[in-house]
Amino acid sequence: MSAEKDIQQKADLLGIHKLGIIKLEAMLDYADRLRERMEQIPNGEAVYGSFLRFADLKRALPWAKSLVVAVLHYGHYAIPQAADGRFGKAYLVDPRFNPKSAEHQKVIALEGYMRELDIRTEGSEYPGITAFRWAAYKAGLGTIRRNNFFYTELGSWVTITAWATDAEMELISSPSLPECPTNCDRCVHACPVNSLSSAYTMNMATCISRITTSNKYASADDATNEKIGRWIYGCDVCQDVCPMNAEKWRSDDAFPDLDELGKFLSPEKILGMSYDEIEDRLARKFFYIKKEFLLKWKLNAINSMMNDLAQDAGPRLRSALSDENELVREHARLALVKLEAYQG
Repeated sequence: MSAEKDIQQKADLLGIHKLGIIKLEAMLDYADRLRERMEQIPNGEAVYGSFLRFADLKRALPWAKSLVVAVLHYGHYAIPQAADGRFGKAYLVDPRFNPKSAEHQKVIALEGYMRELDIRTEGSEYPGITAFRWAAYKAGLGTIRRNNFFYTELGSWVTITAWATDAEMELISSPSLPECPTNCDRCVHACPVNSLSSAYTMNMATCISRITTSNKYASADDATNEKIGRWIYGCDVCQDVCPMNAEKWRSDDAFPDLDELGKFLSPEKILGMSYDEIEDRLARKFFYIKKEFLLKWKLNAINSMMNDLAQDAGPRLRSALSDENELVREHARLALVKLEAYQG
């Protein structure tokens, strides 16, 4: 049996959703697609220029010959009520640094198996060795839809990883997925901040997921803060409204430790935590916000509460007026002004 078939068989035994293998050269046209996007958004080179390195892996890995691409399905986990509509689902069930998760164990097992075959591998799920969605698309494992997410028959609720290898291999599939519905632009119109300004393009710099998870203390302006709505960390709007995701998410399983963590994911709970508690309970899992920017959690929580205009938000917001950080105190004051104006 060929190495490709061996790896495919192992992936099937592990329960990996999709697996494909492409030659390294197959990624070269990613640079063209990226430059097209750069031309479509303001300051495109600054936003996306650093990703050009993902197109030509030979520069960083001159020994590499192929990419093994694995797609894993995560849309089968129960989401805590406190986090629903406030946290992006992919972040909640991110398996990358959770060795208890089934998806994490599958990735480790497949990598170990390739090494048993005496195949040299180099992989990094964070920040990644290449453009995972484009690699999966080139391997024929699914399609990229107008909201820019990668889809299989299970919708966009999938995560992708890849390894560069020193083996001459290729294993490409032919997906039979339907196209996006004719003239469907629900995702474009639903994007609260117009980051998804047209099909197949997106301004990462203005995306709610990027704004809420970046290591910056505030978004550009009050209008943007209002458009962010209830989101604290991430955003699922363009995926949730997509008809190709309809009824795809199941809540059959419990993601390891998520039920317990869910007790601390409401904006009120976050605002009431000390910074040490935020570091201990949140920063380890939601690692995009670094330790030195932990107050971003409280700013996001205040913004979520301010946009919720909940009748019972006042006491918690008033308690934040004595927070140790002036920026948090100022945001709490502004939120109280808005809440009191709303309540009349």
